[in-house]
Amino acid sequence: MGSVCAASQMFLLLFFLILGYIDDRVTNGYSVNGERFTSFICFVQAVLLGAFAATLAAHRSEILDQKISIESTGGGDDDGTYDAPKPVV
Repeated sequence: MGSVCAASQMFLLLFFLILGYIDDRVTNGYSVNGERFTSFICFVQAVLLGAFAATLAAHRSEILDQKISIESTGGGDDDGTYDAPKPVV
């Protein structure tokens, strides 16, 4: 969850950096159509990642508290222990 939140903040920072770059290009009389599109994409990505992080935080206990039994995976002996796969030589 932390990495998703950090990625959202990174795209938000890129959005603000590109807005500053747009301001400089407007001051110098250059075209800014591509930069506006890029800043919009960065803002949308920041919002989507932020929403995903918020959803993940809200339902974190439902996702992490699930127990997976060894019997349901099909790996292990009759005593309930897990045997790691052996490499093929």
